[in-house]
Amino acid sequence: MRKRITYEIHGQIERNCYFRIGKALVRIEFTGGAINSTGVYPAQYTTDNVLFQRAIENSDAFRCGEIKHGKVEELDDSKAVASATTAPESDVTVVSDVTNMQQARACLMAEPYNCSLSQLQSKAAIKSVAKANSVSFPNWI
Repeated sequence: MRKRITYEIHGQIERNCYFRIGKALVRIEFTGGAINSTGVYPAQYTTDNVLFQRAIENSDAFRCGEIKHGKVEELDDSKAVASATTAPESDVTVVSDVTNMQQARACLMAEPYNCSLSQLQSKAAIKSVAKANSVSFPNWI
């Protein structure tokens, strides 16, 4: 199984870092950070390339804590598992007008399901509660 890892540099909006891979020197751009009235968001770089992940994690900046792990997702490459999980079941309620996390959360907190907000704090939690209640949101990934 491959992993998609987001690396973060806290306190910076963007930064270019150079990492050595063998004899090559590779530049990686950390971008997307922001400092505004809602808070400070770190510069990020997301990759599923094992070579880049190894180069970042073996660097001095990562070892001293300047670069940190953010979100880690496991990617499943097998098509057999993907086709089995996407097969619709007859007793699943399909809610096609849900397109984002807030709408999915509101749907699960509404009447037939009555889930609490504390159960629905992350995307993964929302998806697991929806699966447990046999609800599908096909327009929200």
